[in-house]
Amino acid sequence: MSNSDRIASGRRNQMNQMSVEYIRSLRNNIGELPDGYEILGEGVKIGEKITPQKSLFLEKSGYRTYADYKKDCAQKGKVTWEILLGLATLQEQIDAIKEIYEYSQKTGLSIETVQVIPSQLVTLPEEYRANAPKPTSYMIEKPEDWMAHQAGVPLQILFEDQHLSCPNALETTINAIKAGSARCGLISQFIWSQPGFTDDRQHIIDMLKSIGIVKSKRDDFFICDTYLDDGFPGYAMDCVTYVGYTLLEHYIVHDLCGARHQVSWGGLLSEGKNRLAVGLAIHEILSTEEQPALSYINGSTIMQWDHDIDANYGPSVQEMLLEALADRHYKLQLTINPVSITEKITVPTLQELLNIFSAGQRALERIEDWEDLIDWTPIENIRDYLIVEGKKFFENALEIMAEAGVDIKDPLEMLMTLKKLNPSKFEGTFHPYFSEDPAYIPKYPTVLGRDTIKMQDEVISDIKKRGCPENALEGERIVVVSADGHAYGLLLVDGVLSSFGAETVNGGVDIDAATVLDLADEEGISIIGISVHIGQSIDYARQIMKLAEKRNRKYRIFMGGKLNAILPGKSEACDVTELILKEGVFASNDLYDTIKMIKGEI
Repeated sequence: MSNSDRIASGRRNQMNQMSVEYIRSLRNNIGELPDGYEILGEGVKIGEKITPQKSLFLEKSGYRTYADYKKDCAQKGKVTWEILLGLATLQEQIDAIKEIYEYSQKTGLSIETVQVIPSQLVTLPEEYRANAPKPTSYMIEKPEDWMAHQAGVPLQILFEDQHLSCPNALETTINAIKAGSARCGLISQFIWSQPGFTDDRQHIIDMLKSIGIVKSKRDDFFICDTYLDDGFPGYAMDCVTYVGYTLLEHYIVHDLCGARHQVSWGGLLSEGKNRLAVGLAIHEILSTEEQPALSYINGSTIMQWDHDIDANYGPSVQEMLLEALADRHYKLQLTINPVSITEKITVPTLQELLNIFSAGQRALERIEDWEDLIDWTPIENIRDYLIVEGKKFFENALEIMAEAGVDIKDPLEMLMTLKKLNPSKFEGTFHPYFSEDPAYIPKYPTVLGRDTIKMQDEVISDIKKRGCPENALEGERIVVVSADGHAYGLLLVDGVLSSFGAETVNGGVDIDAATVLDLADEEGISIIGISVHIGQSIDYARQIMKLAEKRNRKYRIFMGGKLNAILPGKSEACDVTELILKEGVFASNDLYDTIKMIKGEI
């Protein structure tokens, strides 16, 4: 071994030992846990008593399972589509599902699946809901509310967001299975915190029971789905982390728990080659003849303009065409989930969703013309690299956890330890190269990693051009958090404010108002920045200002992101910047103005 190799090996061992000590500290703070397999078995027993409703789609089409339908489509070269829908009220949601079916009948465009996205309040047990901020989208509370989604039309309805991995997982999973949701999810969202709910132990126990409920329907091809971008990979700088995390989650859900497991991804990956290579790597490693690894690919949510909105059709249609070509070429059994051209600025209307769906489907009318022109070799080369490095990531993770004293054969210990892990530290803890060298530059970076840095540079340059000195925030200490599970805006704000001299305390994602103030008080900080995404901005602003008033402390609070909400009597989200300002919270997406506010110049 050369001297340089010895130095590298020593550094690797040192960094891995730091990872081991970090994981050991998490596990030691958890305390005793019940046997994970007993918890899983309790869930299986619950599931065995449930008789799922067969969807009208399956009744009419003659397929025994939704998986049979997907497999048949792949054999015939037919691309499958779904619409992700979450409107303001349950009745509007039901009416929209009917409209989707009527639209497909009228146009001949094929929509068989609707994935619903109810309010985030659904994730909370009922007693926690009154004090939580009210996001956009509708509530479902009674078993008949789940059943009502069938709406009397032959569509397959899937319940994934806000279900299997949340504190209220038992209720949501039972009702989803009863309603015939062939995919249940989303596993990756277990790292999210929910407003006011702090019992991580009960959260993960109920989640594991819920996995057992889905496992009980294995023979009927009910599947635990995940959406990578909503979990640890959403913080990743390297596409390798997407693959490595998938193997880790698959190991827990499929290998340890014995449930079926599928993977969806895409919102934070907009580069065609890397985006597809991630999926192809997962498909190559995990797909079997009986069980395909992939479920759906989500449209990219970070490449859109917030001006000249119609121009967003261009990259979206290109993206969908490439996905469809890959699906047909590799027989992925992949469903395309398009994203409205208004995604960057507001919650889409039904018509906006139908518009992007129609544009995507019509782009495939001459798909055969493209197939012989595509050379897949460059994407396959990336796929092969991600397979090799993703396996290293997974093996490194298991090795570190085992050395740290985690029982890697017990799904409850695995999930509970990961729940306690700071998402922003996940990649650096288990990545075979980041753990060796924090300055490591990925060969295939995520868009989040590269574009966050790029956008930070652009914003910093713009602010300096407008006359803001480099040390404008020197001496200022600022708490920055995300009010939901999205990290992009948080990372951007943190980076920009730090570059102008501020000392930032990053509190992470899914932070409720009381916890933000607790953190600020613990750190002796009065300036707080909040990134919002899912329509909870005005409720969050009201909550935090009421809590601040009770504490009799003076805070300066600013907010940015999607500053919209569905107001009483309205069906669509609208801008609520002025309402937030009236509450005493500074609201702006211009960080130049935010810096001026922090300095007391506004």
